[in-house]
Amino acid sequence: MEKTPKILLLLTGGTIGSAVNDHCINVDSRRGDDLLAMYKEQNSHEVEFEVVRPFNILSENAEPQHWLQIIEVLQSHRLSDYDGVIIAHGSDTLPYTAAALAYGLDSPSIPIVLVAANYAIGEPNSNAIANFSAAVAFIINMKLPGFYAIYKNSDDVTYVHLATRLQEADWLKDDFTSFGGPLGEFDQRGLCCVPTAKNPTMIKLYNPSLDDVPSVKEFRNDVLALRAYPGLNYEVIELRNRPIRAVLHSLYHCGSGNISGENGTSLLAFIKNNPNVDHYMISYKNIHGDLYASCQALIAAGGIPLENISFEAAVTKLNFAYNQQECSPLSYMKREFFYEFLRDAPENGYVI
Repeated sequence: MEKTPKILLLLTGGTIGSAVNDHCINVDSRRGDDLLAMYKEQNSHEVEFEVVRPFNILSENAEPQHWLQIIEVLQSHRLSDYDGVIIAHGSDTLPYTAAALAYGLDSPSIPIVLVAANYAIGEPNSNAIANFSAAVAFIINMKLPGFYAIYKNSDDVTYVHLATRLQEADWLKDDFTSFGGPLGEFDQRGLCCVPTAKNPTMIKLYNPSLDDVPSVKEFRNDVLALRAYPGLNYEVIELRNRPIRAVLHSLYHCGSGNISGENGTSLLAFIKNNPNVDHYMISYKNIHGDLYASCQALIAAGGIPLENISFEAAVTKLNFAYNQQECSPLSYMKREFFYEFLRDAPENGYVI
C-alpha cells in the first residue's frame, strides 16, 4: 500500500487565515480548520497534515523576530519525516519571510512552500484554496527540495517562485512576480518551467548542496533601507549615535544615485558623512562593465555594490548578515544561499 503523504503545516495568520466581519478583515484562528476542511472537500486523495501555529497575525505586523519563530519551529521537527512543509502566510510581507527561510535554515531535502491569499477563505474570487491545493500537489508530485512560494495571479495562472526571488505584490492587481521571472507555472501537467538563463537547472534543484547556514539567535534593529527618489533629503536621517550598522540603498535602475545634490540631497555626501556605517547599494548588473560617473563615485566613496539581487532578498539578507557571528557581514552578503543572485549560466549550467 502506498504511504500517505505527510505535510507539516504552519499557520501564521494573514489573509489566508482571516475572516471578514463588518467590512473588517482580521485574523481568525478558526480559519485554519476551514482551510483544511475545504481542501479535503475538493480533493479526494489522502494527505496527513500536522498543524503548528507559531503565531497568528496579519503579516504587515511581522518583524524579523517572527522569522526566527518560524525557523525555530522547523528546526524543532525532523523534516525528513515529512514529504514537505507548507507555511500559510500573509501576502504583505511574504517575500521577506520567504527569503528569510533560505538564510535561516540549512538546505532542506524536502520542499518548503509558502502560500498566501488575495482574499479571505470563502470570499468571492479568493485564491486561498487554489494556492493551498497547488502547494500540496507540488510537494507530493514534484518532491523538489528547497524553498518556494506558490501563488495564483489574476491571469488565472499558478506560478512557482524561488523563495529568494519573490517580490512584493503589485498595488493594482495584488499579483506576485519574481526578480528575473518565476521558476515556472504549475498545473495538472506539473511544473512547466519558464525558459530562462537566470534559473537553476532542475538537476541542480534536485541535488542541492547541503551547506550549513550561520545561526542567528536574535535580531537587533540595526539595518536601514532607503530607496532613491528625486529630492530625498539625507540630512534628516541622523545615523550618528544611533544603532545602525548597515544601510541598504535601493538606487535607480542602472545603479546610479544623486552625487551633486544640494540641501542634503546628495547620497555621495551621506556616505562620506557616515563612514562608520556600511553602505550597500543595489540595482547593479555588472560592476566590471561600463558604469555611470555617479556609480563610480559612490563606489569610490565606500559604497558596496551588490549585483543582481532583489530589494526584498537583499534587505532580509542584511538582517541575517549583521546578526550572525560566524563570518564577516560582507562575506555573508557575497555568499549565495538559494539562488538569490541572478546569473547568466555557462552552457549546461545555470539554465533550465
